[in-house]
Amino acid sequence: MKFCDLLHGLNPIANTGTLDIDITGIVSDNREVKPGNVFVCYQGIHVDSHTFIADALQRGAVGIIGEKPATVLEIPAASTTYLQVPDGRRALSLLAANWHGNPAKHLKLVGITGTNGKTSTAHLVYAILKASGQRAALIGTVGHRYINAHGEEKILPTALTTPDAFALHALFKQFVTEGVEYVTMETSSQGLALQRLAGLTFDTAVFTNFTQDHLDYHQTMEEYLKAKLMLFEQLNDNGFAILNSDTPVTARIAEACKRAQVLMYGADDRADLYSEDIAFSYNNSAFTAITPAGRFPVKLRLLGEYNIYNALAAIAVGLRYDCPVPAIQDGLANTVVPGRFELVDRGQDFAVIVDYAHTPDGLENILTAARHIAKQELICVFGCGGDRDNGKRPKMGNISAQIADYTVITSDNPRTEDPDAIITQIVSNLPHDAKYVSISGRREAIHHAIATAKSGDVVVIAGKGHEDYQEIHGKKFPFDDRVVAADFLESP
Repeated sequence: MKFCDLLHGLNPIANTGTLDIDITGIVSDNREVKPGNVFVCYQGIHVDSHTFIADALQRGAVGIIGEKPATVLEIPAASTTYLQVPDGRRALSLLAANWHGNPAKHLKLVGITGTNGKTSTAHLVYAILKASGQRAALIGTVGHRYINAHGEEKILPTALTTPDAFALHALFKQFVTEGVEYVTMETSSQGLALQRLAGLTFDTAVFTNFTQDHLDYHQTMEEYLKAKLMLFEQLNDNGFAILNSDTPVTARIAEACKRAQVLMYGADDRADLYSEDIAFSYNNSAFTAITPAGRFPVKLRLLGEYNIYNALAAIAVGLRYDCPVPAIQDGLANTVVPGRFELVDRGQDFAVIVDYAHTPDGLENILTAARHIAKQELICVFGCGGDRDNGKRPKMGNISAQIADYTVITSDNPRTEDPDAIITQIVSNLPHDAKYVSISGRREAIHHAIATAKSGDVVVIAGKGHEDYQEIHGKKFPFDDRVVAADFLESP
């Protein structure tokens, strides 16, 4: 492919050498450069990849794209093709789209963002579209899936909530080949800020909620919000913005929607969609949905008031695409989301629930939901991830102490931090009468909680959900809360 044919939308500042060259691929990691590749570099969070240009050229790169002037980089103008662009990450995303033939233009993209609820809402939307007979796909934290040309569901693994640009557009191309029409995708704040979605136009955008998270990356809540707003700025002129009316930042998001139609969902009749007659049982929820298409009963295999919100958002998407009400009901009733209020049942006389809750708001939501079904005591096992926002650690400790009867504080993914130092921060804000224990080893902590539980209790194991590893000192070790809990429940 000719380099000059891939530059649509890049708006280069300057270039040296000829753009009329054949290229064999585009990479942003100099270690992956192969002869004939174009190497895209930018100022990263920790590393400036412009420093690897010489290595990329030595490995056979025939072109370089970067953010700095060629003169500053001392690139030989006569012999090297160099393109200076305003934003290297954005350029990479646009190049990826151009390389794959812009497949997303043939898809209706539904983007879902918010601090919590992205995964559950995305699964609910996908289930509704699937139940309606639509050719749908899902891109998200716990895996990608799609309905292929034969009507079969295919599941693909994933490592990132929002895949990197080349992986993302390769997925889009695969979906188009398989005849997919709708793609529901989680859009993380980091993925948006890192321009992985640059150049995409969304048909529908959903906002779930907004609370503290990722401040290790965004630094301030304002910068965090600005990243979320990017999704709504990418709505097409006929697009829909489906917003949670019960959060303080909703007005800011609505302003970013430009000419898109705004639909609100919330707790009462001030919203376009809301719920009545909410009821929770041991393993499901029920409510009446009040919508522009009328009122109808809904059952969920997900508990908690926050999942009522997620279901209302999914209903709004379904109605936006004219899905029949029975299909909406069927999709919602049959959705199970891995690691989201997931019951581990081995015949014991108490409940064990595994959930991904890893933010103050998320932990409060899951514990409040669990409190509704606890006949006796509520036991919470949780930790906080290392190398991440440490401001939420004491908040989460206090939330567990306030809602749970007994808290087991342990490790999450400590990464490069000392697990005991993280635990010290968690307990720093606990009430003086809090009932808790600190057990650094997560396996031992889960064992302790299960051994402590009595008939009618509820044990919530929070923080890791669907994850099947624990990251310690830069290495990932096999660890799945669901498997560990099941092993202890099955042991004599």
